[in-house]
Amino acid sequence: MKIAIDPGHGMSNRQSGIYDPGATHVENGFRHEEATIALKYGLILKDVFRAKGHEVFMTRDDAEDHAPVGMRAKNAKNAGCDVFISIHLNDFDDDAANGQEVLYRDSDDKLFAQNLQNALLAITGFKDRSIKKREDLAVLKFQGPSALIELGFIANDSNRETLLNPQKRNAICGAIAEVTVAQFGS
Repeated sequence: MKIAIDPGHGMSNRQSGIYDPGATHVENGFRHEEATIALKYGLILKDVFRAKGHEVFMTRDDAEDHAPVGMRAKNAKNAGCDVFISIHLNDFDDDAANGQEVLYRDSDDKLFAQNLQNALLAITGFKDRSIKKREDLAVLKFQGPSALIELGFIANDSNRETLLNPQKRNAICGAIAEVTVAQFGS
């Protein structure tokens, strides 16, 4: 099985130098960026899948990779991927907003989204914001199983601290890989 991992946001147009950090939060002078956190998760997830014997295609490997959001699903399909997983963090003006959700496009992906949601909630203990069908998102226009995981809220202290914890990050990546392999391949 070949899995596409899409760490959300990042360099959206290298030629014009446009960097999309995604959701951001400044705490004690330190700027947390969705793109940076998602990339850390993506790189660990890549290693987990490879350790299980699967091929991985990354839509971006670093902050400089130019991978327009609208092309990521198509690039993954052109690379021969079987499954597409996009990693993101949520944001809201109210720092009390918290929780995790998994977005999916097609009814065929609903079970995958629910299994991911259940596995991740068991690790994080976050508020269950449920799974949601979203046909409008470019990254979910992959022709095959796909999910966009909103790991938690970057501005929520508890969510952010959990997501920045290396042990939790490893457990979350392990769970994503386990669910994916159990559902789509050995």
